[in-house]
Amino acid sequence: MRKTLRSLLAILGASAVLIALSILLQGAAATAGLGERIFDLVSGWRGPDSPPWPASMDNELRFYAALWGAYGLLVLRCARNIDKQAGQVPWLAATFFAGGVGRAMSWFAVGAPHPFFLALMAIELTLPVALAGLWLAQRRAPSQCHS
Repeated sequence: MRKTLRSLLAILGASAVLIALSILLQGAAATAGLGERIFDLVSGWRGPDSPPWPASMDNELRFYAALWGAYGLLVLRCARNIDKQAGQVPWLAATFFAGGVGRAMSWFAVGAPHPFFLALMAIELTLPVALAGLWLAQRRAPSQCHS
């Protein structure tokens, strides 16, 4: 359980940092466009690409990318030192889940995005539940020697 929790946290943290850097350096549209193209290739989806992103949206998302990157660093710190940082897991999971809820609210308020973003939403609504479950299971497990 501990190794699985650490691995999932490490993957989440590294992904957040890499996505944040991509948005900061290349822009939101370029980052999303790459994700959409990979999704289309893997899934075979043949729908339309997302429309061009306005400058104000790019500006806003580059700002939030810095916060997303900081979140990723916190998740990585937790993964690296899970024994001392385990108490942060529920908060980190809840924050990630809230992002998925925000995507769902957007979907209902303004319409469906490209399916790539729906896939991200599914991850954001399910991975936190898995993280919280692993965290609870680890807390309930008898103390063992950690390697």
